[in-house]
Amino acid sequence: MKPVAAALLLASVAAASAALPPPDLPEGKWWKRPRIAAEINLSGEQESRIESIFASARPVLIDRRAALEKAQGELHDALEDSDADRRAIGARIEAVERARAELQKSRILMVLDMKQVLRPEQWERLVRLQESVRRDRRERFGRFLDRRRERDGPR
Repeated sequence: MKPVAAALLLASVAAASAALPPPDLPEGKWWKRPRIAAEINLSGEQESRIESIFASARPVLIDRRAALEKAQGELHDALEDSDADRRAIGARIEAVERARAELQKSRILMVLDMKQVLRPEQWERLVRLQESVRRDRRERFGRFLDRRRERDGPR
């Protein structure tokens, strides 16, 4: 299979198979950010418990992400092979999807454990805060694109 076709197929497999995203939370160690902690009224004990959950989950997440990247690499290599066998490619796709599912499952279970540390109103504030941040980013990006179009003209 030609490299461009292989890359397109790999991208379409990834896009088509995207599982439901985990809850939309701020990236990184959001519980360590003073603004977020203050906004949701996070206690020191809650911060410690969430940090412990993250520390326990981190090695698993790293391993699962590595397994996904390995499976994706093997699929890419198989697609590059001019003698690519349909059955072998199918098996590689299934391996990628299993690895992706395991990563998603681990991440969602970690988030669930974190959610259980928070009171319901803290969780709701955290989700609303992230939605607001995303909305602001989209608006800023839209304004950036508008200014760029004005400057460069239509493409």
